[in-house]
Amino acid sequence: MTETQFLVALSQTTSAYAWNLEGKTIVGTAKNGKTRGKKYDPITAVSRSTGKGTYASTCKGKKQAASKLGLTSTLTTNVSSATQAKSNRGNYQVLRGKIRQVLEV
Repeated sequence: MTETQFLVALSQTTSAYAWNLEGKTIVGTAKNGKTRGKKYDPITAVSRSTGKGTYASTCKGKKQAASKLGLTSTLTTNVSSATQAKSNRGNYQVLRGKIRQVLEV
């Protein structure tokens, strides 16, 4: 899965998740179902919404979800760092802006 495909899949999760900022971190909260109120990050939310499985929003869970989605390790690291606002330099800042634009946060 490429960055563009990931962003398109992420944009389709807006009906199932309420996306917002908690501090500097982008977090999605499930709107309905058994997991109502449970928090997800973008990688695990896309995995869950595309039917690839439900994973915890931990480092291990993100890696498992990313491998099921077919994300490269570089893209996984970039998305994870961008959603946590670890740095305001380079690709992290650009990707964070794209994610915020797609999710309208």
